[in-house]
Amino acid sequence: MRRFGINRMKKAKQGKLPFIILFVLVTTIIACTVGSGIVVFGFAVQGYIWFFTLIFSLFALLPSFKRVSFPWFLWLPWAMLLMIYLVFSDYENALQRTVMMICPIIVGMAVSTLVIRKDELENFSNLCKKATKVFFVFVLISTGMLFTGTLPPISGLAPQVMTGALLATLFVARYVFKRNKESLYYWLALAAVPFIGLTRMGIAATMATFPLTLAPLKIVKRVIIVLLVAVVGVGMFYTERVQKKMFYSGEGTLGDISLDNPDFYTTGRAMMWELMEEEAKKELWFGFGANANEAFIVAATGLQGQPHNDWLRLRFDYGYAGTFIFALCMFFQLIHAWRMARKTDGETRILFYAGASSFIPVAMFMVTDNIVLYCQFFGNLQFTILGLAYASTRTLKDDAKRQKTATQQPPQHFREDLYFNSRNPFSKNQVNK
Repeated sequence: MRRFGINRMKKAKQGKLPFIILFVLVTTIIACTVGSGIVVFGFAVQGYIWFFTLIFSLFALLPSFKRVSFPWFLWLPWAMLLMIYLVFSDYENALQRTVMMICPIIVGMAVSTLVIRKDELENFSNLCKKATKVFFVFVLISTGMLFTGTLPPISGLAPQVMTGALLATLFVARYVFKRNKESLYYWLALAAVPFIGLTRMGIAATMATFPLTLAPLKIVKRVIIVLLVAVVGVGMFYTERVQKKMFYSGEGTLGDISLDNPDFYTTGRAMMWELMEEEAKKELWFGFGANANEAFIVAATGLQGQPHNDWLRLRFDYGYAGTFIFALCMFFQLIHAWRMARKTDGETRILFYAGASSFIPVAMFMVTDNIVLYCQFFGNLQFTILGLAYASTRTLKDDAKRQKTATQQPPQHFREDLYFNSRNPFSKNQVNK
């Protein structure tokens, strides 16, 4: 009985996740639930979350930099560009915005230095399931659905929808390889979140995580999923709630979705985008500088905020050249993770495919939101997933190398230097004589 208890304790200790991973996962859920509602010293809790995540990641990274297995060199051009623009920027909050964009890369590097084996990966998977349950219950409570049983007329769940889309890529990959209904149910719950919250791009991006997953699906099955998602998506589009969110008149067709359509509901974004597009033409290739967009929005509209279009924001600040570098780095990371997934198996393979697939909803969200800046809702957890996969791969190689070295060494009970000595009549020296 005692031995059984000791074995259980050892197993629990082996599967215990490192602090930085737990911190990212827990604080992501906090940021999506109570983060914006609690203010400490004039700042919302979600603002502290990304900062402390960066600090803890640096503390984990610096003493073990040699063990970094995350392909940071793929992001080096983007990081160098950001630092160069920061040095020459005079715009307010340029430092904060720059650091927020670099933060996920640091997190991925820090996580990739850890020792991660099968037990830790399974523990992470179980925690993601628990986090999803907490996340979904919060959505039901915050929208009033749990008490009224009806869908809310409108809600603001943009951060929650982003996190939900990321978790959806993970459960899709698990479903592809595990073939279990549980993962499918989790995905369906997460796909329902943007519909509950009435976030239009969120509906499209989360629904797209299944048919566009980079995990290997048979052509026939992928086509069937595409058709099912398309049918459900069109059905959602023609519901009364979505129609009122899409058009000022409360009704329209798929063909009416256009910024040129005056009836298309854009919450004022179309006007802001048009102003920024015209101004961006003045510095087409290299932009106006780090965080110049924020200063322009304040001057043009009198409102503090971001343009809710990361592709336009990057083009305004860093021009076509900077935007191209960012897109190229993102594409190379996707390809690298996808190729690594094909060489691995088990939970590591699932994390690689999920991490690679997650860049698809990122590219979609960037059209209507500031997901690149919202590292506490998406980026930090996204790069944690990637970092875990790389750490697992490195740990497996280190274990194999250590085992190979151990088998090549002579038995510890045999010491040649003690056996062949001057007192032994059969020593090497005596034989030579």
